Amino acid sequence: MFLRRSHIERASDEDLVTLLRNGDQASLGYLWDRYAHLLFGVGMKYLKDNERSKDVVVELFADLPDLLKKHSVQRFRPWLHAVTRNRCLLALRNERPTTAVPEDLLRTTEQEDLESAILHEAELQQLEQAIDQLGEGQRICIRLFYLERHSYQHVADVTGSSVEQVRSHLQNGRRNLRLILERHADRT
Repeated sequence: MFLRRSHIERASDEDLVTLLRNGDQASLGYLWDRYAHLLFGVGMKYLKDNERSKDVVVELFADLPDLLKKHSVQRFRPWLHAVTRNRCLLALRNERPTTAVPEDLLRTTEQEDLESAILHEAELQQLEQAIDQLGEGQRICIRLFYLERHSYQHVADVTGSSVEQVRSHLQNGRRNLRLILERHADRT
């Protein structure tokens, strides 16, 4: 047994990988002894945090048997370095800077958003009512052009008017809408 252990210690990385794939957990320990400190250095290079770097290395070695069963690894050392680097980069990418926001500020913002939404809805209702007060040609042209976003030509085709008539209806409709809305604002 003692001779066998020294034989495993001298085994190449690729031989240890083969043993690990075949279920020999002792080979994982030898790989740990060879590479944990190097991988910790990679983690420190990217993460700049002792604990997070240790976590990346420990998680990688915990996943190593499954990873080696999924991937065909020809050169273990560069592959292990790349996997560690990728995990560090993923950890950095998933990092979300957080700032504590006071509760009263959140409530104020929610209240302001609610008031803004209510005001916006009221303005839209006033605009709808104002559009309904326009003459038929202006009303249809305003709805088709501004609300449904059709072209001048399409509005002209739908209404049976010329493009110049559509432009005239839109210009007069905008002016009349402004006058209707101003009258409404003066009353309130």
